[in-house]
Amino acid sequence: MERIIILTMGFGSGHNAAAKALQEEYEARGVPAEVIDLLELVPGSVHPFLQSGYNRMLSRFPFVYSYLYDRTNHSAWLRTFSSEIIEKTGWMIRHKVNRLLYRFAPTRVVSTHPFSLLLLPSRWRSLPTVGVLTDYELHPLWLMEAPDLLCVPARLLTSEQRKWLSWKWGGQLVETGIPYSHRFRESVSAYEAKKRLGADPNRPLVLLMGGGLGCGPLAKLAQTLANFTGEFQLWVLVGSNRKLWKQLSDFAANKDVRIYGTRDDMPLLMDAAEVLVTKPGGLTVTEAMIKGVPLILFEALPGQERANLAHVVRHGAARAATPDTLAEEVVRLIRQPSLRDSMSDKLELLASPDSTRQIVDRSLYSQSWNSAL
Repeated sequence: MERIIILTMGFGSGHNAAAKALQEEYEARGVPAEVIDLLELVPGSVHPFLQSGYNRMLSRFPFVYSYLYDRTNHSAWLRTFSSEIIEKTGWMIRHKVNRLLYRFAPTRVVSTHPFSLLLLPSRWRSLPTVGVLTDYELHPLWLMEAPDLLCVPARLLTSEQRKWLSWKWGGQLVETGIPYSHRFRESVSAYEAKKRLGADPNRPLVLLMGGGLGCGPLAKLAQTLANFTGEFQLWVLVGSNRKLWKQLSDFAANKDVRIYGTRDDMPLLMDAAEVLVTKPGGLTVTEAMIKGVPLILFEALPGQERANLAHVVRHGAARAATPDTLAEEVVRLIRQPSLRDSMSDKLELLASPDSTRQIVDRSLYSQSWNSAL
């Protein structure tokens, strides 16, 4: 019987959300699947440093992350050097990974983060491996410990690029799309969604988000958009950022604005929204494609977020904005339903509604191997 281990690393929420979506799909088919966040296995004295260091570098020193991301993208020597360092740092967690894998006895390994397979103990590398992209760019680090099967977003690469990459590393590259939770497959009308949420069903709703950590200039953007709430309702999601929640709650008390922390009804919120203003995280962009909700994207972080933004803007499915141009972009979309409809159509053309199912299908029926035990 097949048993799937899904490796992820919780830098940001997208890799883990994709892993969870795949786990749900495997288990819906009666296939045991377990998710391991390798970052959570790092010793307690080191883990907070890694997580906070990553977040601090992105927020305070984005040029450093941008440089490292771009250099590893273009320099084969630096990719090799970086992958060797990542692999060697695996000594901190490999005994824990071994213990978990022995207990679960997987027959296949799925990874949603390019580092995961580099950290996999050697004896388990004989199993079939599947890599799953969670952003709209194929970083070459994915090929440093190349999976047997690599699942990429649709319309990301040309057929010539796919053939060349498959030939170069000897694996199989398939267009499946990015996985997302099955909850996004169900939809209701914007009117009905607003009624269920307690919003005014007869007024446009603008949803402003800053990711799970409530990053970016969210306070400034909310205050700017609040000046136009005569034209639309504004709901702001600040994630786990309690400081920002308190700051904006005090501000919103005298405005027609609602402030929320982390919510578990994002599919319904996207059904209700006429416009979604957000950072271009890979999973968020994917979910917006599935829902067809017009996107305005702000402050893309260096690396994969800029790639995500470029992908959807290039296809006319989203608009990029700065804090100074955001209000103008939002008002334009609210006032022009035909423009929103056009963006929705383009988002749906980019979407891969069966992505999660396709990844599970391809991973299960590509080649059947026994457990490494």
